[in-house]
Amino acid sequence: MRRGKKWSEEELEYLEDKWGAVSIKGIAKKLNRSVNAVKLKAQRMGLGDARSHFDGITVSQLSLVLNTHYGILKNWIKLYDFPARKKVFAAENKVLVVTYQDFWKWAKENRHMLDFSRFERLSLGPEPKWVEEKRKADQIKKLHVPKPHNTPWSKDDDEKLKWMLNQFKYTYPEIAEELKRSQAAVKRRILDLGLKQRPIRLPNHIKYSPEEERLLIDLLGKGYCFEEIADRLNRSALGVRGKAERLGYKFKNGVPYLEKEIG
Repeated sequence: MRRGKKWSEEELEYLEDKWGAVSIKGIAKKLNRSVNAVKLKAQRMGLGDARSHFDGITVSQLSLVLNTHYGILKNWIKLYDFPARKKVFAAENKVLVVTYQDFWKWAKENRHMLDFSRFERLSLGPEPKWVEEKRKADQIKKLHVPKPHNTPWSKDDDEKLKWMLNQFKYTYPEIAEELKRSQAAVKRRILDLGLKQRPIRLPNHIKYSPEEERLLIDLLGKGYCFEEIADRLNRSALGVRGKAERLGYKFKNGVPYLEKEIG
């Protein structure tokens, strides 16, 4: 049986160094060897799957880590400039990948789109310092999550709403939290039922102080939801969102962003 030519130390070093960074086809071309010969040598060297040696992750694997559907991540590429690219690991097969460095750079600018409470720490390599604060914000957000907007109102829900209104001491946030509804949903239900009573007003009409504006901007930048910011400012979530819009925030698919930094 004819044996292939012996591998030099330089070739072995190149194979180990480029495995996962350069396609198998590219390595084979550089070393003037067949793709099968490169695969076999890598296997004998214990190099394993080329993808595990790439300083990043495939989009398919990332969807599993983030607990997000693969199709959503593909939409991010089209709509939100998610920095994935096609890479050849085997002879011809191309897969979508993103380097860890590119992922974290993109994630910092689009943190509101990610729920960091849904995946484990360090599952995507070393994490930037800002991630822990965003993970905390995501955990807090779960406490404010209302029922889905199309959830029917039960008779008990309506009775509790009427009772709270008749006490003349509850605000929109307090009623919304008790009924597990959004403040907008509570407002709509009051109108639908033709009720005359209204929740007591929060100081949304009172001008924001410079300190309050700075806190709003800081918390929104760290990824906190409007409900949590409203709690800290003793204002309604609707009022806080309105203030954010007046400060220059825009919303894309529900995600707040600034076209230019606030000075």
